[in-house]
Amino acid sequence: MTDYSASAARFARETRGHEITVEHEDGLYRHLKFITEGRGSIGSFQLITWPYNLVAKTGWTFHFDIDATPDMLDLFRNTAFSGEINPGYWSEKVRAGRDQVEGFNPDLLKAEIASTLAQWMRDDLDDRVTKQAQRFGYTVKEVGTTPGIRRELARQVRPEWMNANRQLREAVEGHFFGDMADYNIEYESEAHRALHDFSFRPKGDTSEWPYSFSDWHEWPLKDYTPGFLHSCHAIRHGIDMYDAGRKAVAA
Repeated sequence: MTDYSASAARFARETRGHEITVEHEDGLYRHLKFITEGRGSIGSFQLITWPYNLVAKTGWTFHFDIDATPDMLDLFRNTAFSGEINPGYWSEKVRAGRDQVEGFNPDLLKAEIASTLAQWMRDDLDDRVTKQAQRFGYTVKEVGTTPGIRRELARQVRPEWMNANRQLREAVEGHFFGDMADYNIEYESEAHRALHDFSFRPKGDTSEWPYSFSDWHEWPLKDYTPGFLHSCHAIRHGIDMYDAGRKAVAA
């Protein structure tokens, strides 16, 4: 299960002390307001329902609908436990506000860069071990089946390997994250430009091609936006408050 604890904690801080006000209720036609007394509009939100529809106004506005569910509160009750959210399924029901559901996430970019850099380093070590084995006349099978041989070959090439990869790490750090970087990767277009422009060859490297991010177009760099996650928490929390109020009245 995806961890939404960070967005849940942020939502809880912003809505602490909320009370519900039923502005209107006529069957499935509801207008519910949630606000903390004395805090003005900070963290406040509204849920508006009518048959097959729900609008969440949280600072962002999302309109959900589904033909099979007359009471949209049931949709959210039945597809996530109390206190939890299901943004994957709920995003499929968004009619208006779809352009705000997902957005570029710089943290995903940083993770992909780190993963690619680590793979480059592993591949470079393998290449150096293979070339060193060839110099000493070892076969690929001998290197692969005799751990002691590989360890010794890796020890021999490690100083050059560490130097080359220190250069590579410094190049990546300076290009994407350094104080003098030409790109602001917090923005999607700038991140794409930085990925496209990166090219580096460590000193002494004689390989045919320099290091570059050739497959970055395939990286998953989008995630649910903070606004959409906040609205999902608002819906589930609002329903919980609404249900608790009805139970209290019935008792």
